[in-house]
Amino acid sequence: MKITKILSLLLALLMLLSMVACTPETPEVPENPDNEQQPGDDQPGDDQPGDDQPGEQYETITIAQALELCGEVGNITTERYYIRATIKTITNAAYGAMVIEDETGEIAVYGTYSADGSINYSAMDEKPYKGDEVLLHCILQNYNGTKEVKNARLIEFKKNEAEVDLSTYTAATIAEAREAATGTKLKVSGVVARITYANGMKPSGFILVDNTQSIYVYNADVAQRVQIGNKIEVAASKTYWILGDEQNNAQKFGYKGCNQLEDAVLISNDNKTDNAFDKSWIEESTVKEMLDVPVTVDTTTIIRKVNALVKKVVNPGFVNYEFRDLDGTTGTYTYTQCNGSDFGWLDAFDGKICTVYLMILNAKSTQSGCVYRFLPIAVEDNGFTFDKNGAAEFAVKYHGLPQFLPTYSGNPALEMVTTVSSELLGFEGATLSYTSDNEAAVKFVQVGEKIVMNCLSAGKATVTVKGAYNGKEYSENFEITVTVNEDVDYTNIAGAIAANKGDTVTVKGIVGPSLVNKVGFYLIDETGVIAVQTDAETMAGLQMGNEVVLTGVRHINTKGGANYYGQTCINDAKIVANAYGKHEYSTASFVSGKTVKELYDLDPKTDYTTTVFVLKAKILLKGDGYSSTIYLTDGQGTEFRLYCSNANQYSWLKAYAGQEVTVEVAGCNWNDKSYYTGCALSAETPDGKIYNELNFSK
Repeated sequence: MKITKILSLLLALLMLLSMVACTPETPEVPENPDNEQQPGDDQPGDDQPGDDQPGEQYETITIAQALELCGEVGNITTERYYIRATIKTITNAAYGAMVIEDETGEIAVYGTYSADGSINYSAMDEKPYKGDEVLLHCILQNYNGTKEVKNARLIEFKKNEAEVDLSTYTAATIAEAREAATGTKLKVSGVVARITYANGMKPSGFILVDNTQSIYVYNADVAQRVQIGNKIEVAASKTYWILGDEQNNAQKFGYKGCNQLEDAVLISNDNKTDNAFDKSWIEESTVKEMLDVPVTVDTTTIIRKVNALVKKVVNPGFVNYEFRDLDGTTGTYTYTQCNGSDFGWLDAFDGKICTVYLMILNAKSTQSGCVYRFLPIAVEDNGFTFDKNGAAEFAVKYHGLPQFLPTYSGNPALEMVTTVSSELLGFEGATLSYTSDNEAAVKFVQVGEKIVMNCLSAGKATVTVKGAYNGKEYSENFEITVTVNEDVDYTNIAGAIAANKGDTVTVKGIVGPSLVNKVGFYLIDETGVIAVQTDAETMAGLQMGNEVVLTGVRHINTKGGANYYGQTCINDAKIVANAYGKHEYSTASFVSGKTVKELYDLDPKTDYTTTVFVLKAKILLKGDGYSSTIYLTDGQGTEFRLYCSNANQYSWLKAYAGQEVTVEVAGCNWNDKSYYTGCALSAETPDGKIYNELNFSK
């Protein structure tokens, strides 16, 4: 009996060992504390061969539920959630910030990565864009009151390309597109030569170039999908762009706007970044020649090849980059919406004369005129060396001819430039000489060591400007018309002040000191003072002390309110006659004896903008950089602010900060405020009398 039991136990043990040997070994599971999907994991809902409805197995939440889960400020979920939604917009393509939406709402996504989190959005070979459907596996948080998706893993996405009827678009070269009428639907192809950026370094558009010309394509969604060097085709609509609040000013000066394409749809992209844009059609020019093109000519978004000085300009509160001609001064700034950070690539060229493929992108249109703004397409540092055989031509073009106006209505008694040197270009002592073919109208006379141009009588004269350097000569002609104005009926300053708002007035006076934050000056005679607003072109032909007759509209500048008086001025002033000269302006109407406290207490319902006060005060500077301001103070706590956007506009006064000076200051209220500020005309300092010449060319 015992032997039988022992045999039974041995048999059972053998059967058990046999079962253990046949059981497969359980694999070791990698540690994954966050329970996140790993590459190769077969998660519920993964697209598997044979699935009829890929992705449907994910347990997703709606955006409304996601917003609820974000919780209170400072909350962040420990669990990841699946959200299926549509991309409303990409807010930053560098790290995949976007806004997603579904039928329950929308939420911001702070950053987007590949499914395993190892690749950020910008580095993905295939990535979703606006309109695409995405499945995100993400954390949710309430960051400082903003409910958002954090660290989104892109599990899958589906392209939802906009349906476009390409049969409604006409194939065109870029040259043909530039000439097309506004609203024309076009298909164009070319190479992406430069990408532009909006605030926050968000791609906003790009320059497209073919073998005929160049044009700007404005479309943020497409700009996020292309790179410099891509060869692409787009369908888009032709337009001319002007910033909304600048349209009236642009129309006033005949500026049509930025020649561009908009509402673009990407048809194809070779995704290669080594395609060079075609340069065969690009004309050589100079910065000066580009800026001399009238704004009435359609010159925007055309690339030119120039030699230019690249200059990084660090201003209080912002950075910009300028491209200047070989004289080191003629030029303008780049169009940046990113405080210069979109042009950081230019730092390598700062202070160098380079070969620049440059375009005028657009023009800033103000009440005083339109100012071109550049966009550099490519810059090459080729070790530029100026050919000194061109010094004579340079002297004529950049220093001789710019002295003249085409028309004179009086005698400017203009002292001429006779010698030109350039440290930047490495030459010294080029000479300039001048002759006139009609000395009855225009005559150059020697006065001591100076040459002075006099306009003597009505007529036309062809002036020849000759430059010479090291045996090389160069000359150009310039035609001048001298006019003799018939008797013009005009009023004095008091009469202009007394005129009704909206009346056109013709008034005579002396061009006095500059306005601040406005393009213009104070016109002064013995009867009074009035602020005059004009355009940049008119301003460029004036100097303080000129005796002029001008016409313009008597105006009261307000913001539409009726509580305060505002600013008396003459708007849209044009010069009828300029007798030139360096006349001292009259101070007969100026008011003395007031204190800083009395200026501070001026009643804003009464017009003090045509009154100049003369008083002693200390100069006080506050702040630095972008937010600096300047005041007159009595040293006893009363501070009267001078109207400006930055104290640098009063650079002529800043050196006397903390010192007491005698100032001439006009009441100022351009913006309909409940208080007056001031505009300083001059200051009597220990170093002599100095003037506000902010708007005058030196």
